[in-house]
Amino acid sequence: MEHAEKNAPAAPPALLRPLAGSSAGSGALPAESERAAVRRLGFVAAASTAIGLVGVPMSLLRQANLGVRAGTERPLAVLPIGIALSVALLLATRSSRLSPKRVLDLGLVYLVAMCGLASVFIHALPYAASDVVRGVSPIVPAVVFFAIVVSVQPRKMAIAAAASVLADVGGLLFAIWRGAPVPPWNLWLWLFTPDLVAVPIALASSRMLFTIGEKLRELRELGSYRLVERLGAGGMGEVWRAEHRTLRRPAAVKLVKPEMLGGTDPESRARVLARFELEARATASLTSPHTIEVYDYGVASDGSLYYVMELVRGLDLESLARAQGELPPARVVHFLRQLCLSLRDAHAAGLVHRDVKPANVIACSRGGERDFVKLLDFGLVARTDRSVLEGEGPLTLPGGLAGTPGYIAPEVMGGDEVDGRADLYAVGCVAYKLLTGRLVFERQNHYGLILAHMQDAPEPVRAHAPGTPAELDAIVLRLLAKPPDDRFRDADAVIVALDALGLRWTEDDAKRAWESLGRVERAEEAFAPTLVAEPAGAPGAAIR
Repeated sequence: MEHAEKNAPAAPPALLRPLAGSSAGSGALPAESERAAVRRLGFVAAASTAIGLVGVPMSLLRQANLGVRAGTERPLAVLPIGIALSVALLLATRSSRLSPKRVLDLGLVYLVAMCGLASVFIHALPYAASDVVRGVSPIVPAVVFFAIVVSVQPRKMAIAAAASVLADVGGLLFAIWRGAPVPPWNLWLWLFTPDLVAVPIALASSRMLFTIGEKLRELRELGSYRLVERLGAGGMGEVWRAEHRTLRRPAAVKLVKPEMLGGTDPESRARVLARFELEARATASLTSPHTIEVYDYGVASDGSLYYVMELVRGLDLESLARAQGELPPARVVHFLRQLCLSLRDAHAAGLVHRDVKPANVIACSRGGERDFVKLLDFGLVARTDRSVLEGEGPLTLPGGLAGTPGYIAPEVMGGDEVDGRADLYAVGCVAYKLLTGRLVFERQNHYGLILAHMQDAPEPVRAHAPGTPAELDAIVLRLLAKPPDDRFRDADAVIVALDALGLRWTEDDAKRAWESLGRVERAEEAFAPTLVAEPAGAPGAAIR
């Protein structure tokens, strides 16, 4: 945790260029570029398959209509061979067992093989001295098209292009070996000069695309971290799976768009950046194992703010409840207790989360322990100690009411001062959702929810989930009390009340619960779900 404190830059860091040997020198495309190249290679294979399937009957028609020289002297067997190679490559592009790099290498081998087959087919008809040249060899457009559509390393593309040209020459030599007459020298020149021109064109095209890929890699370098794959995007920004460039440690990077920061003049922008730094330091100072760990933070060259967080493998409680319905009371208590442990640490540091909801709580496996809870997204955090900001208020981006209407405490929506008890109200809302499968108040829009939380009394949990123990129902209703003073005084008091219930959720219980899903959940969700776009007015959508 001290990493973000000790290594926090004095000035906003710019995007760094790759380390020596990590980009152009390594001859490697960014992972997302490789996957995109594999998808385009799949298109090439599918198109070649379709052309081959159309070519078989067309060759037979030519043979019937135009006689022996047009058809029977050609080795028609190369057509089904080409189709088989195309289908095999198409399957390889869809395979999860092969790495993108290996699939692209297979694509280059496929290019050479197909050029060889095409050459055998083309040069099977003997050339006479009086023959007019039959147009440019199809090897030329094939090589150039491949270089433009499929991004591969320039060196490998040059080798494949040269091998394809040699395969074209080899096809003619094969025909001569089988007894065809040797074409005059001028036909050799006309046949293969375009092939020689195709090699530098393919190399130049590949190098240009590779350079674009390298620029993309450079843009994805954030300090010591490299962005690998985008996990989600929304109105606030984007979330990426990232990797430490030297330690290879996986991480999640949350980017906040510059236009979301508020303020255009240097003074207001500096104030926003100062608040962001304090917010990041405050979050990084939290030590509970149930709080998402912040590794680093900074400002990108385009002005975006970013957090680097641990990447957690698991499932958020919103998705878990949607998949399994009403959760057993013992499991809900197990989740709530861990959630309160995270909040206890935050509240002791003077921080209020302000967006506690099932979508921001991940159930994961840690050290073999299933149903281990992690609280995410302290992006709306507020400080109860205003002196830290010299009286400037909450540690969050400007924009009025913040949070998710289905989980906001009445005092937050009333504009009153908030403390940790606002988070405890949200904990009550989370408990209600997990136990009943529904929100505390079901309304059609944000405004209806806001009014209900401010004015209406919630129905008992047992009205919707009769199997809920009465003592647990009482705890939830106390958490949902309108006046903060009527709730539990702090997270510790909630933990004591939960422990007094005597409900136990064992590791075997957790194992059976996950197995009941019918599949292994591997969604990597270590990011703020509130970044994902949600329909305007949806009860689960956050207000920023």
